Amino acid sequence: MRNRMKRLVSVLLVAAMMVVMLAGCSSSKPADSKESTTASSDSGEKKATDTSKHVDLTMYLLGDRTPDFDEVYGKINEILEKKLNCSLKVEFLSWGEHDKKYSLLFSSQTDFDLIFTASSWGHYEQTVALGGFAPLSEDFIQTYALDIWKVVPKVAWDQAKINGQIYMVPNYTNEFGQDVMAVRGDLMKKYGFDNITGWDELVAFYKACAADGIYASQSDLWYQYFQSKGYSTTGGAPQGGELVLYNAQDPKDLNFNYILDWDGFRDYCIQAKELADAGAWSKDILNSTDDRQTGLLTGKTASLTWNLGSCMTYAKQANKEHPEWNVTIVDPNASLPKKVNSYINNGVAINDNSKNKERAMMVLNEFYTDPDVYDLAMLGIEGKHWEAVGDKQYKVLDETNYGVSNNCNWGWNNTTIQRTEFIENRVALDDTYDALQKAFNSSIKAEHVYDGFNFNSSNVSTQFAAVEAALGTYYSPLKNGLVDDVDKTIAEMKAALKSAGIQDVLDEMKRQADEYVAGRQAN
Repeated sequence: MRNRMKRLVSVLLVAAMMVVMLAGCSSSKPADSKESTTASSDSGEKKATDTSKHVDLTMYLLGDRTPDFDEVYGKINEILEKKLNCSLKVEFLSWGEHDKKYSLLFSSQTDFDLIFTASSWGHYEQTVALGGFAPLSEDFIQTYALDIWKVVPKVAWDQAKINGQIYMVPNYTNEFGQDVMAVRGDLMKKYGFDNITGWDELVAFYKACAADGIYASQSDLWYQYFQSKGYSTTGGAPQGGELVLYNAQDPKDLNFNYILDWDGFRDYCIQAKELADAGAWSKDILNSTDDRQTGLLTGKTASLTWNLGSCMTYAKQANKEHPEWNVTIVDPNASLPKKVNSYINNGVAINDNSKNKERAMMVLNEFYTDPDVYDLAMLGIEGKHWEAVGDKQYKVLDETNYGVSNNCNWGWNNTTIQRTEFIENRVALDDTYDALQKAFNSSIKAEHVYDGFNFNSSNVSTQFAAVEAALGTYYSPLKNGLVDDVDKTIAEMKAALKSAGIQDVLDEMKRQADEYVAGRQAN
């Protein structure tokens, strides 16, 4: 009730501000003046918005700050100061720590304004359930970010809705949901592998690395396993969606698969234990805070698992620093049609406690639709990190200290203005990447209704939190093969989750899914 009253007061305050702004629309101050800039109304018309008060905003991104990041964002701040009379400070939550620290930003009421988010893996549904994100009405978006409103398709806004309300600005680009792997080609050749296109080949490669005293990876193979079976995570389910899977390859299959009731999970855990015991990854993996690319780049591991674009980025970096490694990219699920992620797989939200929600939305509008800001955030400084090739391409000059699309700029991906790379001197890795892209685009799976479904845990928040707490004791050790007895640990985990209230969570998820499916069918 207190939260609702707080939001009601906020709405009334915004309404009052709008009245004041409308009353002042006769002002003839120029659009680039520090006293006034332009925002957009729901009618599509520009109107004056008071920016006379300078504000300092803070945004949280995921990953680690690159050496040239502050220099690049200094250039961005020059633009923001001129256009919106504000500055933007950026803080990072590292890949190894964001799972633990993301929610703490809200529970501790840390003072910030914008934050990267994503469905399932990027804390979107969980944070909405906690009341951490500001609700974004269509009028608010159209008023302070009409350019974004014109770009983002309706389906993306619909995907971002939870209980009929938008809480994030989704990105606008097609991104494939299947992981691939960047793998050291010299080791593949040494162990007799021309390619890795299936689960059995992947396991064989891991065992070959282990037998040679080399860690195959710094992470488990759970995603590769269930994806090889055609399954996908369920948005908003516990453990970033991993605890409940659905058959993404069969649009007619509307069952949810609680992994502890699925024989496939036991089968995977047994194989993971065999790999862990053989030395396919470090026994200390649960205590590691390394970013997922660290192992490959430092030579500690033979592979990296990520999406196609990220694997390409780090494969190029590894080959530049160690050309003898001949890092390539393989698709362990080459036979399966590919899932295109929902648009809310990357996005940006506004902190509900932000004191500058309107200016924050206007800043996001610049990141999303101003080509100069967009190029800076994605590519770095023109003339230092990259150079333009025509209006639509770029050529890398030196990405060592910034990196192309390597600084969590994905929250405002905008395919309408995003440049593509011009490659002057192609190498084998470029041909492999293009071939995989072509294969992906020629084999897109049929849409499953659950591809856009996102569970809202607010009705079972107590049980959900208890389930998440219980998972911490069993789940990671199991999927990393670090338990003495797989069957005993699975039984203990199942009992703990039952006591925590997992059935209530599953029942509520099914109820919401049935409503979601009925609503989609009605449309």
